[in-house]
Amino acid sequence: MLVVPLGVIGALLAATFRGLTNDVYFQVGLLTTIGLSAKNAILIVEFAKDLMDKEGKGLVEATLEAVRMRLRPILMTSLAFMLGVMPLVISSGAGFRARRMR
Repeated sequence: MLVVPLGVIGALLAATFRGLTNDVYFQVGLLTTIGLSAKNAILIVEFAKDLMDKEGKGLVEATLEAVRMRLRPILMTSLAFMLGVMPLVISSGAGFRARRMR
């Protein structure tokens, strides 16, 4: 289950290199990253477990097939989420100053 720690480390490094502050918005985004990466990892593990139990496949074979089966839906969900929050990123409304304060 290295997905969550690697996701957190990647997000922290990206924020550090970009010079972003550790504010409430960053923490909510980090929490969302943790939740999505854990959900995706659990989904792949469950599919692999089902393949092992129902079809009698080995661990590596079941894992690779589960990844092949679930990669496209996971990518589509992640891209839809990223496109869905894009208006929040580029908005200039009432909360704009709160997000841009340094």
